[in-house]
Amino acid sequence: MRPVIVITATALGIAAMPLALGGVVVVAVAATVAGATRPTSGSTCREASLPASGTARAIDAWIRREVPTSPLIGIGAEMVAGATGSGLDPRLLAAIAMQETSLGTAGGGPAVFNPFGLGPGLAFPNWASAIRMAVSTLATMHAGGAWTIVGIAVHWAPVGASNDPGGLNGNWVGGVSASYAQLGGDPSGPVFGRISVRHRAHVATCPSVVAPHPS
Repeated sequence: MRPVIVITATALGIAAMPLALGGVVVVAVAATVAGATRPTSGSTCREASLPASGTARAIDAWIRREVPTSPLIGIGAEMVAGATGSGLDPRLLAAIAMQETSLGTAGGGPAVFNPFGLGPGLAFPNWASAIRMAVSTLATMHAGGAWTIVGIAVHWAPVGASNDPGGLNGNWVGGVSASYAQLGGDPSGPVFGRISVRHRAHVATCPSVVAPHPS
């Protein structure tokens, strides 16, 4: 549930280096990580588009609807800005925050500004700092081959981790996937690069189509 923070500069070497995650050493090998293989396209469906302003509003509306007391209401634009340039779908950040801290209402809340369960025991000066660290961590995992929620879970919330005695990591994929779907994402598709989108408010696209890895 709480990935050890990985310095972004190590991204290029991740495929050959073990990551210590929650007391468990996990080797990121793209060819063997479940759900982490590069998706291929079987259709000529056009690339989906996620307008930044619309995505931010959709995230905020979802947060407000799901947890009206969440301190993250209004942070949608920061999630979008934080993910810009990384290829990450910012809606995944909101989905992870729901699973880890019920959208910032648990785990210390605004006192630690850590809605993603980063750590263990990390505190940030503001939400934007936590968002940047979460994006950096996810991008490093992606560099090692994690394309999907299932692939990310292998590193972010490994089942059987020593810091998860209650076995909550076993619920991580299902919880994050459910929230991501509510936000209009395709939980079985990639969350980096060209994203398959089901949200009618954003774009009409071919359901279940996964676009190819960008060159």
